[in-house]
Amino acid sequence: MPQYLRIAEKVYNKFKDEKKFTQKPVEYLNFLIKEVRKEIKGTEMKLLYQYIDFQEGFQKPLREDALNIDVSLVPHHQHRDEFILWLAGFIERITIGGKKKLPPILENIPPEFTVHYQLEKLVRPQQENCYDELVSYFKSEEFKEHSMS
Repeated sequence: MPQYLRIAEKVYNKFKDEKKFTQKPVEYLNFLIKEVRKEIKGTEMKLLYQYIDFQEGFQKPLREDALNIDVSLVPHHQHRDEFILWLAGFIERITIGGKKKLPPILENIPPEFTVHYQLEKLVRPQQENCYDELVSYFKSEEFKEHSMS
């Protein structure tokens, strides 16, 4: 996702500097796609769709060979961070290639950690104790008193 965020931020800053944002997203989204094409040129990424149909509230019939986007779901460009996150996710959906990184949590797990090793270490002693505890509870006076009432 970092490469998509980087591209989205570049495109957003370029649009903001050149004042290409308008009040209606339908007007600037096609220009946004052109900028994305320029940014991914020369990288391993390629666009999946040659044509993207931006429509307002699904008012037109859907085309099967195009990606259809509901413009009412696009965040307003004045909300910078939200718009960049949306654009990064959008770029990720419309492109193929590039580096796919593992989620950050997997990078922090030490290689010697294995789930089976840790589980066996934690579960085995408890199973023996649980059996003895259960048997002793069923033989106890406390259980006999509660089961009679």
